[in-house]
Amino acid sequence: MRVNGPIQLFPLLRVAACMALGIFLGYEMRGAMPEWVWIGLLVISLSCTMVSRKHDVLQGVLICFTLLFLGGTLAVRQSRQLERPLPEDAITYRAVVATQPQERGKVVRMDLWLLEGDDAPRKVKASLLKDTLVKRYQQLNVGDGIIATSRMQKPENYYKSHFNYPLYLRCHGFTATTFILPDEWRKASLSLESLSHLDRTILAAMRFRQATLRRYLTLGLDNEEMAVAVAMAMGDKTRLTNDLRDIYSISGASHVLALSGLHLGIIYVLLSLVLGVRRRGALREMVVILGIWCYAIFTGLSPSVTRAAIMITIYAAVGLLRRDRMSLNALALTALIMMVCNPLCLYDVGFQMSFMAVFAILVCYKPVSRLVPTEFLQRHRVVKWVWALVVVSCCAQLGTAPLTAYYFGRFSVYFLLTNFVVVPLATIVLYLTAAMLVAALVPSLLPWVAKALAFVVTLQTAMARWVSGLPGASVEGIDINRLQLFLVYVVITALGYVAWHFLRTKNR
Repeated sequence: MRVNGPIQLFPLLRVAACMALGIFLGYEMRGAMPEWVWIGLLVISLSCTMVSRKHDVLQGVLICFTLLFLGGTLAVRQSRQLERPLPEDAITYRAVVATQPQERGKVVRMDLWLLEGDDAPRKVKASLLKDTLVKRYQQLNVGDGIIATSRMQKPENYYKSHFNYPLYLRCHGFTATTFILPDEWRKASLSLESLSHLDRTILAAMRFRQATLRRYLTLGLDNEEMAVAVAMAMGDKTRLTNDLRDIYSISGASHVLALSGLHLGIIYVLLSLVLGVRRRGALREMVVILGIWCYAIFTGLSPSVTRAAIMITIYAAVGLLRRDRMSLNALALTALIMMVCNPLCLYDVGFQMSFMAVFAILVCYKPVSRLVPTEFLQRHRVVKWVWALVVVSCCAQLGTAPLTAYYFGRFSVYFLLTNFVVVPLATIVLYLTAAMLVAALVPSLLPWVAKALAFVVTLQTAMARWVSGLPGASVEGIDINRLQLFLVYVVITALGYVAWHFLRTKNR
């Protein structure tokens, strides 16, 4: 079948782009264009699309506008639901602790799900002032119910930062923050019937994760080793110190601490090995995908993990149908599913970083990898592996570096050197973590696996610390606005197109 251009091969890419643009416009213009205006435009555009079947070009344009208006409608509706007026006075409410409480100075921080109210359950970021005498806060765990009295407040943004904290909370469904005094709360046994089945499943997974973490604490790992291992295996980064975060960030290894496609890809390979690589069929793929989603829920369903889980599910389904796995279409379909379920996830930093990294790899990997002849790579397996790692690392950095500069004001210079060392070690860490689950059945083996895990984690952190200490390890103090960020991506796209056109002409 002949197509008019490369973009015609990826129709879902255009659909996702139109939806994303609509969500962006809907949220940015939510004060100027209320929901009924977007609904009206959506109905008009959809009606015009239905009556323009004989005009392919016109119908294609109208479909794009329909998707744009649909995205705007979804964004305005979700924004309205999350920005409802808060009570001016303190209120008494019943809530369940949704995350394991973490001590931060004089307060204990946790997420609460309110179980009553007009829009219950309402997600709230809570800070509980410690009671220094009885220390009742130490009795709180994820899944516990409390009855508390406090005042709900709108989140406040950080000073001089591109990171929009109130928007970040809205992306994750939080509607308010609150500060609870020691004598204004008590534990209580509460019914969770008002929570959705998904929320109850996530809550059960968080309890299981905390129980697993307690078992990890008995293995003799020091605080630093435990913090890195738990972040990589369970997605719990609360134990990471600011110094440790800076080491991984400056060295360009932050991505190994944030659960992503790398981690789920390893889980997919492990499950495939257990079930038999050569065995094919729907039942095997269903078991593997079920395992992937169980792990995703266990780690908290972050945007990057959700993206990877959806993409793996799509890949498995396409593979069973024996169709060509159109990677950009799979990525676009994943984005569509996530944006329909949660339109404001488009503003989540993890969502943006994850999708831009994968998008850059899918678009740039093949043309860049062909700079080295395939025949040469086939004869030299080690060179092939090194070259593949170089290309993947550079492509991912190309997609995410502007976002890193925008949000964090930093560019890691030695990211390539870091990936050569940290990525293989991160893979070993995840394999050893899985081995610990198996070794739990044989208690005599568990201490040996724990020692091996501690050694690899220590080596990984030492390498990241060494890279972060090199002269000029990172460029700091980068300050660009949203328009400049957009223009940077325009320049990258233009230069990429020129390079692709040049190489294509040269190879003819």
